[in-house]
Amino acid sequence: MSSSSNEKRGRLTRRQALGRAGRGLAGLTGLAYVAGGGAGNAADAATPEPASQAGRLGSEWGPAERLRVATCQFPVSDKIAENAKNIRDFLRQAAKAEAHLLHTSEASLSGYAGIDFFSFQGYDWNALRKETAALGEEAKKLGLWLVLGSAHFLDAKTKPTNCLYLIDPQGRIVDRYDKCMCTPSDQKHYSSGNRLMTRDIRGVRIGLAVCYDICWPQIYMAYREKGVTLMLHSFHNARGKGPNCLDVLAVRQVPTRCADNRLWAVANNSSQPYSHWGSFVARPDATIARQLKRNQPGLLIHDFPDGLSEGGWFHNAQPLKLRDDAIMTWGTPSHHPRQADGQAEP
Repeated sequence: MSSSSNEKRGRLTRRQALGRAGRGLAGLTGLAYVAGGGAGNAADAATPEPASQAGRLGSEWGPAERLRVATCQFPVSDKIAENAKNIRDFLRQAAKAEAHLLHTSEASLSGYAGIDFFSFQGYDWNALRKETAALGEEAKKLGLWLVLGSAHFLDAKTKPTNCLYLIDPQGRIVDRYDKCMCTPSDQKHYSSGNRLMTRDIRGVRIGLAVCYDICWPQIYMAYREKGVTLMLHSFHNARGKGPNCLDVLAVRQVPTRCADNRLWAVANNSSQPYSHWGSFVARPDATIARQLKRNQPGLLIHDFPDGLSEGGWFHNAQPLKLRDDAIMTWGTPSHHPRQADGQAEP
């Protein structure tokens, strides 16, 4: 990939970007299943699949609480209120399924600049703030965590970030991940992120990532070194003209990153046709546990800590370590205080 001088100045190395995070690993036993959400359909809505003994790392890890993750897909658009209604409906469905967290796709509330709408010129930031606050109140009412795909305003002269807000069951934004690896198209509309984000929820350490991050192996490696066992990875591989390499890229790369780093991942997508793949859960034995159908709204439920597939095993006995000069951002981050503050309001 060629890069401009601005891109070179905007690159951030691992030494600069890794930051601080606590230690700890979750235990690794559990079960998983898919549930159709409302109008959605599961590709394989089968009985719960028990974790195999091969998926258990041993009693030395001790017991862990269950974290039930719901991930949703719907046709993300430029209509903020319509996106919010979809997310609100899935929050309620997740609560009925006794999930602890709802995970949404990239730009699920804001819409995706350059794809769902042309640019942020004239964008209704007040509407986005209003709906973000309302979704926080709904999460509080239901007692759920929410990983909310959106855009984070910096100022009128600075490109926003492509972000995931982490909203706690009290309805508060407790942290935010800004997409670190931005495509050339992204860079026309967004400032790049410059830090990773982890959180321990019910004994499971999660990490957040967005779309193009998957093409950079160092992102998952860095999260593994922070003690993450579960990646919540939001994508927007939708609104395509038809089949292309994206139909297979994510469903191969995500399980490979998991196998390389002994991680689990929940990867979701917009279902706006043409959607290149349906949301899925990947395991570190390189298998996909469950997957929703493309082009259709749906809700997927999966319990963590998780095991491996029946007959699965770990493939990487000694995961690679990051170089200190590994590139951890692609594009140009801003130095805006609202980007540095992970709890800044939208």
